[in-house]
Amino acid sequence: MKFLITLSLCFLYATGFAQQPDYAGLPHAVADFDKALETRDTVALKWLLNDKVNYGHSNGWIENKKELIADLYNGMLVYKKITATKPELTVSGNVVAARSIADIDAFMEGRLLSFKLKVLQVWIWENEHWTLFARQSVSVPNDNK
Repeated sequence: MKFLITLSLCFLYATGFAQQPDYAGLPHAVADFDKALETRDTVALKWLLNDKVNYGHSNGWIENKKELIADLYNGMLVYKKITATKPELTVSGNVVAARSIADIDAFMEGRLLSFKLKVLQVWIWENEHWTLFARQSVSVPNDNK
């Protein structure tokens, strides 16, 4: 009987004091991710990207973690500058949707491209840090029509 009570107390202690998501740290994770793209920091990207990430570009191109890191590493896609607004967060437990608008300058296959994008990122709190699970961007229409 003592064993069951001790086991129950250990379980309650472990679940009651399990680390809660660091919501205040999420904007830093988003900024760290943008910086890692700019600097082609594959070590940081491996830490920040969920193993099952689905990374959607505004042109419909979708990459997984391995493809995204490989394309940055081999220079197929080189982010020169990413300037994003502070993300608007929608929280549900350990999942957060982060919406922002970003101005992006990038080289793709040697050609400089500039984009203004609306970006939706889905982040998951797991193993005591945020990982990017999904990202999709769409072009912001040009106001000079």
